[in-house]
Amino acid sequence: MTLPGTRHTVAAAMRRALHPACVALLLSACTHAPATPGGANDTLTGVTDALLETLEADGALAGAYVVDARTGEPLFTHRENVRLLPASTMKVVSTSAALSALGADFRFVTPVSLEGSQTGGLFLGDVVAQASGDPSLGSWRFPETALACDRIAEAFQARGIHQWRGNVRIAGTDGLDGGMGPGWAWDDAAYAYSAAPTPFVFRENVVDLALARAPGATCADAPSIQWTPTFATLSAVVNVDVNAERANLACVRGGGGVRCTWRSPSGGPCPQSAAVKLSVDAPEALFAACVDDALARHGVTRLPMSLEAPTSPMPPVPVPLVELISPPLSELVRATNKESLNLYAERLGMRFARERTGNEGYAALRTALVAELTRRGVPTKDLRPVDGSGLSRYNLATPRGMARVLLTSLQEPYGAALVDSLPVLGVDGTLAGRKTKPSTAGRIRAKTGTLTGQKCFVGVAERPNDTEHPRVVFALMLGNMDEGTKPNANETFDTFSTALVELPLR
Repeated sequence: MTLPGTRHTVAAAMRRALHPACVALLLSACTHAPATPGGANDTLTGVTDALLETLEADGALAGAYVVDARTGEPLFTHRENVRLLPASTMKVVSTSAALSALGADFRFVTPVSLEGSQTGGLFLGDVVAQASGDPSLGSWRFPETALACDRIAEAFQARGIHQWRGNVRIAGTDGLDGGMGPGWAWDDAAYAYSAAPTPFVFRENVVDLALARAPGATCADAPSIQWTPTFATLSAVVNVDVNAERANLACVRGGGGVRCTWRSPSGGPCPQSAAVKLSVDAPEALFAACVDDALARHGVTRLPMSLEAPTSPMPPVPVPLVELISPPLSELVRATNKESLNLYAERLGMRFARERTGNEGYAALRTALVAELTRRGVPTKDLRPVDGSGLSRYNLATPRGMARVLLTSLQEPYGAALVDSLPVLGVDGTLAGRKTKPSTAGRIRAKTGTLTGQKCFVGVAERPNDTEHPRVVFALMLGNMDEGTKPNANETFDTFSTALVELPLR
């Protein structure tokens, strides 16, 4: 006999007891093992409910929302109104907003001019770049941006300048907010992924530090230091620790540069090399060093400032030298979302804020994003934006809100560009190298987001066996995860995404 009110409890307990087997079936080579026809675990709803209940029984938080990509009809919901940290899935919000306001073909333009006078082959004055907020200026990711300094040097040569005396300056940054975002972690500040989104960006505000030990050196010996690029202006102090539990290289900001500790395990093998990408807080100095380096390589001699100028120089007249133009916004968005580039997301968000409010800064960004989300029918209770990258611990979002951002984007002209920017499971970006199957290959695109204890996925899935709902938009948000949570976040997504493609909805 079943006591009144116990049937659901007993059934739920039975489902929880079966959850590990259900998860294992979808993650292992036994994925294609037959299941009971018509059983709950043959459906997206059955598999995902069981999966998320298992996580919640282990103390995690989980929310999911799946809607038809064309109609917006909800197809699966699980705590779709729970607010969690969206982490880097916030980049879907900022990049879609930038595409909406500026268009996929928009390009940043950074004008460079000469302010001074030229007498024959001698130029007396400054090289002045107008800050445009272009996150790709000087970046190694794009052929047209990597050679920015060489283009300046070539323009010098075209004007017949062989010698110059002056400085490299940046204009147009007064009054603009260029610090770290609210809610960013201070101990992230030294690293490339937390580079400040300054109004003028150069080489993604990043330099590379490589450490090496000479043959025969001990772990206690100081390593050699190599910077890339070689003209990098960041200073670093490197200490060694030979009694660590494990080998690693960790850095923090301090003293106008960075302080790094290279740790080696006590009694273990001595690491011979290590490398890290570090953020710079003075991209203007890095740009000036790059211009100096390029001019020297092109045979333009820089004269010391101590030399006296010729008498009766020509009156200084600003002269346009060259325009440094970014790739189209669609390509910048693609890099941002594929590789989860925080600085790009912040600068695209700031450019969007300027377009909509006339101002930059995090207050303007919040105002502009809230207005954009309201236009799309996403209330603040479903999405509270604070920054554009997701580094802030103050952002809050629900699965329903995140899915709706992507859903509404599909209905606008830039929708295809946004979807193209999402990592493809097992193929590229932050989902490259993940295991996939013939049935799911190329059918899952998702922006990922990771902060300590948080993991989120927002994307689209193709359902080739479902003529009624052939394409869906989804959001899966997990919180309170730790290293002991089973299944872990990636296993959870693998199971969920496989079910999205292969299984009937109900």
